[in-house]
Formats: sequence, C-alpha cells, structure tokens
Amino acid sequence: MLIDGQIIAINDAQYNSARQQMGLPSSYTLVQATGLLMHNTGSSLVQIRLPAGLVVGEFENLDGHRCYGVVSLDGLEKYRAI
Repeated sequence: MLIDGQIIAINDAQYNSARQQMGLPSSYTLVQATGLLMHNTGSSLVQIRLPAGLVVGEFENLDGHRCYGVVSLDGLEKYRAI
C-alpha cells in the first residue's frame, strides 16, 4: 500500500487489525496512510509526526464512503514518515 508516497507491503492481518481498530465493517479497505497528522489551528496548518508504527489511515468502502483515523500497524515500528 502507499504510505507517504512509498510502497510499503502489509499483510492481511495488518489490514484487518487496522480496520478493527477503527470499528469498521469488513466492507472497508485501507486505501492509503501517512505518518503525519495535519492539524488546522485556525491560523495555520501544522504537521505532527506520529510515533513509529502509527499512521493516519484512509479507509473506503465500495460506495466511496471514506473514514480516517489513527491506527497502529504492527511491524511498522521502524517506519518513520519522511
């Protein structure tokens, strides 16, 4: 999958774990992710680097409905956002 512009291999267990952490049904797929959390303070946009292994994931179902949230992906503890 694409994480911060890099192709990172994750397995089915990691996909399922991420979806379950969000409480989403199996119809949702983890589409892409980033290790940077963007926060709009009202006067500026701040980028917050998440700890290794945590990502903001974009999940989408077949109807195109999207959900976003911070999830832990086991095995990516060494990964850091660029």
